[in-house]
Amino acid sequence: MRTARPGRRRAVFALCVVVLLLVGEDRSKRRVHDASSFAFGWTHRAYKSILKMSPMPSAPVDSTNRVSGSTQAAALGELLFFDTSLSANGQVACATCHDSKRSFTDGQRVSVALGTGSRNAPTIIDSAHQRWLTWDGRADSLWGQALHPFISPVEMGLTRSEVITLVGKSDPLSRGYREVFGRSIQDEPIDHAFANIGKAIAAYERTIVSSPGMFDDYVDALRRGDARAVEQYPESARRGLVLFVGRAGCVRCHHGPFLTDGEFHLVGVPDAKGQLPRDVGRLQGIDVLLADPFNTSGIHSDDPQGEQARITRSLIRQPEMWGAVRTPSLRQAAKTAPYMHAGQFATLLEVVHFYNTLEGAAALDHHAERMLAPLRLTSQEETDLVAFLESLAPSK
Repeated sequence: MRTARPGRRRAVFALCVVVLLLVGEDRSKRRVHDASSFAFGWTHRAYKSILKMSPMPSAPVDSTNRVSGSTQAAALGELLFFDTSLSANGQVACATCHDSKRSFTDGQRVSVALGTGSRNAPTIIDSAHQRWLTWDGRADSLWGQALHPFISPVEMGLTRSEVITLVGKSDPLSRGYREVFGRSIQDEPIDHAFANIGKAIAAYERTIVSSPGMFDDYVDALRRGDARAVEQYPESARRGLVLFVGRAGCVRCHHGPFLTDGEFHLVGVPDAKGQLPRDVGRLQGIDVLLADPFNTSGIHSDDPQGEQARITRSLIRQPEMWGAVRTPSLRQAAKTAPYMHAGQFATLLEVVHFYNTLEGAAALDHHAERMLAPLRLTSQEETDLVAFLESLAPSK
């Protein structure tokens, strides 16, 4: 048997030393991590979950939208977003249902534009982080979603060609389009120009992001081991956080920096009249998305072979998706009443009480979400959960 050469033996020895040092460093970090969680009264598992909930990352650039990160496109998108002339009656804009003074919602149970819709308007704050848009996920990009209201008969009520004509007649909009996309909108094919309008609006919506709240200050203090700053977090909110990541199990669907899994669930919330839900939800959303020429795998996408496009193409329609709706982010929960996909609950306390007791939950047979069960929380614990949710709201 050959013996290792002296040079090779030294190299192997050096590699072993490096590995041992790295293992030791990792264990040292784990001890510090454990010590920090213990010092502030958290289990290791809960502490890890909490640290993943803050801070919020920067909004990603969308590869399917070549102007996603453009400030010029965002400026054009802002004009489009607030322009009421881009509607059949000249009175409805994107901002009608997404009012900046109401955290980009409309404060109504279901939205009212040209007609009355069937769903609550979700906030568009932090929407650039979402894989699926709208309650049923019928859009797989911000720009694709931004196009839907223009041609909806109960929202803005136009055709694609009418949108292009109206933009072309507006000096600020037509000039902005030419500056961003390099051509006059009248010289573009209708669908190409229509897609570009959505992409400009998406560039603007990408800039609408959450500001840190008391909860973020608390997590930052935990990381730094700043006991004095940790004590500034309200005790009721801390008790609510204990429940959120622990016994109440909220963190199973509401985790990460935006407190959502981004997926679809059927939770048995009755419709606004207390009856069995009739909204088909995700089951229909997939059909709409796959048929949409403006989805991320279509010819108007700037990355039709990218990750999102591959995910969209792989979607399979399954019966258990009936009635399922997207898990909303909780970042703006304190400022975006009423709640749920049809505005069924007026307050956060009503939402918490429903999940606690499942009182009035629709009997959904095999379609029900299996993880749901009454939590048996006290009224004080319900109040504490609300206090935690309110601590997520921006401090300014």
